Amino acid sequence: MIKKFFKNRVVLSTLILSAFTYITEMIVRIFTGAPFNDFAVVRILLSSIIISLFVSFIGHFLPKLGQRILNIIYILFVGIYNFAEFGLSSYIGFFMGIGNADQGTKVGEFIRDFFSSYKVIHYTILIPLIIFLIYYIFIDRFVTKNIKRNSEFTLIQKIYIEVVTVVIIIILSSAYYATIRLDNFKNKLQTESNYGLWLYPENSNLTVNNFGVLMFGFCDIKASILHIDADYVMNLNLNKSVIENKENNNEVVPVDLERKIDDTSWKELISKTNDGTFKSLNNYFINRSITPKNDMTGKFKDKNLIIIMMESVNEIAIYNEEYFPTLYKMYHEGISFKNNYSPRNNCSTGNNEFTVLSSLFTINNTCTANTYASNKYPEAVFNIFNNAGYKTSAYHDYTQKFYRRSKILPNLGANKYYGVEDLKIPYSTNYTEADDKDMFIAAQKYYMNEDKFMAYFATVTPHQSYIDSQICSERYYKKYRDLGYSSNLSRYLSKMQVMDEAFQELLKQLEETDKLKDTVIAVFGDHFPYGLTDSQINEFLEKNNAGYTINRNSTTNKNVDKTPMFIYNSEMEPLVVEDYTTIIDLLPTLLNMFDLEYDPRLYLGTDIFSNTHSSRAVFADGSWTNERGYYHAPNSSMKYLEGAEKYTDKELMYINQEISNRQKMSASAIKSNYFNYLGDGLKKYQKKDEE
Repeated sequence: MIKKFFKNRVVLSTLILSAFTYITEMIVRIFTGAPFNDFAVVRILLSSIIISLFVSFIGHFLPKLGQRILNIIYILFVGIYNFAEFGLSSYIGFFMGIGNADQGTKVGEFIRDFFSSYKVIHYTILIPLIIFLIYYIFIDRFVTKNIKRNSEFTLIQKIYIEVVTVVIIIILSSAYYATIRLDNFKNKLQTESNYGLWLYPENSNLTVNNFGVLMFGFCDIKASILHIDADYVMNLNLNKSVIENKENNNEVVPVDLERKIDDTSWKELISKTNDGTFKSLNNYFINRSITPKNDMTGKFKDKNLIIIMMESVNEIAIYNEEYFPTLYKMYHEGISFKNNYSPRNNCSTGNNEFTVLSSLFTINNTCTANTYASNKYPEAVFNIFNNAGYKTSAYHDYTQKFYRRSKILPNLGANKYYGVEDLKIPYSTNYTEADDKDMFIAAQKYYMNEDKFMAYFATVTPHQSYIDSQICSERYYKKYRDLGYSSNLSRYLSKMQVMDEAFQELLKQLEETDKLKDTVIAVFGDHFPYGLTDSQINEFLEKNNAGYTINRNSTTNKNVDKTPMFIYNSEMEPLVVEDYTTIIDLLPTLLNMFDLEYDPRLYLGTDIFSNTHSSRAVFADGSWTNERGYYHAPNSSMKYLEGAEKYTDKELMYINQEISNRQKMSASAIKSNYFNYLGDGLKKYQKKDEE
């Protein structure tokens, strides 16, 4: 009887495909550091069986050769898909969905850098693919030689096989669905519900951890076809605890530091709003804490501001005064944020640029700035400075191949955006001629002579690739090779030195125009240099006594995302900030220091110098780190630093809920263009009140 059971085509095919799928998923799970002691491994086993049974059921209607070809196609797809998705998560920190497909295709331009991020052991993901292909190409025909074709069964036998198969699929699917809906199958510290992830897998890392790579892809496609988005999931899960969870601030604020905001117009707008999403967002934002003023309020009042994004820069920039004297000087003589991070996501440059300029969390499964380029944000940095009488502008020394800055930045309020063509400086499609110094020289005539200016610069010189010889990567290549650095790292360090000279040029311009003492320069890195391997980055960190190394796949820390963030003014005293921060905190910090008119509730970062700032760096997948340790959201696990005080489960659940609320509300606000609605509504009712 057992022998006869295994000779059934559906059964045999299901067993083989299930084994292949599950083994492949478990290898990826090992490399991502996901645990094996939770229910996710059982859930992934169930899904592997269900999918394999479905494919086998379809295949049994085909001739044996047809079923063999179908199974080979399935194996090729699953094996390559898992391998590619793991590579993308290792390279940029996130598994990639449909919303990021456009950016994913652009990896092809840096394909050698992409494959260099794989370690030799990672290619074991392909071993099941190779083994099972060999089976179906050379062995399966002999194993199935004596198994009946579908046409050889009687009608009753066919009906029996098909009915039993469908019933089993229904039973297994019901069991699988139960693991999604019932709380018994969820880690209590998990930041998102299993059902929410199933409906809308915006947090791809957490989804893969709970469902596997293959089901993440299915959920992503399903959400796209059914038009399920963050708003739907948010409204589904919304309850009073979400609305009422305000930031903890029991400290009494002195009257002279209180920030008073008149909510009359906002309350009128709320009373006239019927849209469910806008009502939820209004309720959330108006009930957030108003960050009070503090000792740093007005520190830079009436000064000029320059914000600079450093492309592909981590803390390599601040550890050697000899190599990068200007960056070292600005970091150590300004306000330096010692424990700062730039969270990786699927479009880290464009998304992190957007985060700094708006203080909003971006949406994980899309290039937020590009996808919602038409949105408008009255609270964005350019608009706040426009309202204060500043001339605002933005600059970048590359094309719009990756990001639609000529539309995005004006919609964030920039009076004018100047791309590489506008600046009339040399460039090429592979970054070989991009010198940030040219950008600073060409840009000065557009803003430097203004009485009050706010300018934003996006650099490009340190961008990958570091494999080939390029103009900027060769300029100081020999110097770093002679110092013993590896080839790729030497090209990167050469590019970094070229960018450092660009900063030197900017300071010289400001000094020559007598604007240096009246100008504040805020600098941040968008992400670590993806084009370098971990070992190449660690080579520098170890030689320059950084005190830590990086592992981009670590589940115990986020050292890979540590980036320099600093605020420099030639007249200020140096200040080292120990709090844990991310780039989302930069904008509200600057607005307070410039003492401008703004509503802190509309920013999902917090003024770092306020008493409401939580020393905590939050990452795109809901993970976070602070003085006590690192919480890895995909694994729902906390890794404490030695001797650190431990959180109770209740405290961890509260922190995770607060983070989840902010990220969900940010996603919903961006998707619905909420801030444009709010800005227009407030203007409308303010005018009515004035009349």
